[in-house]
Amino acid sequence: MPIVLRHNESLELSRTEYFGAMTAQDLHDHAAFNAASPIWLGFDCISVIHAGIDVSEISLGKLDGVFNAHRQLFEPLGLMFVRRSGWVCESPAGQRFLSHWLAKRNVDRSPWADVRQFDSFEAASEWLLLDATGSAALKSGEGFREVARFETASAQGLAR
Repeated sequence: MPIVLRHNESLELSRTEYFGAMTAQDLHDHAAFNAASPIWLGFDCISVIHAGIDVSEISLGKLDGVFNAHRQLFEPLGLMFVRRSGWVCESPAGQRFLSHWLAKRNVDRSPWADVRQFDSFEAASEWLLLDATGSAALKSGEGFREVARFETASAQGLAR
C-alpha cells in the first residue's frame, strides 16, 4: 500500500503515509485526488515516509515530472489559504527523493503551503501546537481514519 491518506477529525489534521513499493504514478494519482477533492487541502498535513520504502521504480527525472504535474494541478485552483505541510522521513532511500522535492519546492514556493521537514514526530507536533494527546496520536496514527489509498497495479504485483 504505497500511499494512504488518513484524517483525524478531532485534530483537524491529515496524515499521508508512504509505504512499500512506490511509483511515480502513485505520487501523481495522490496529487490528482487532492486537486479533485480540495477539501483535504484545507487541513494541515504530516506526511510520513516509512522505513523500508522501495523507491527503485522512481528516478529523479520521474520525480521532476510529478513535481511539474503537481504544480499544473494546483495552480488553477487559486487556493486562498495557507496550510502547514510537514514531513517525517524514516528512510534513507526516501530521504534522497524528499530532499530533491523540497529543494525544488523551496526554489519555486507555492503561496498556499508552508512546507517543512522534521527529525521527529515530537518536533512536528510542536510546530502544529499539538498537546501531548495529539502528539501521541500523530506519532501512532491512532484516530486517523483512511480517506484514500493510491497503489498502481504494478506496485501491487511487487508487494506480493
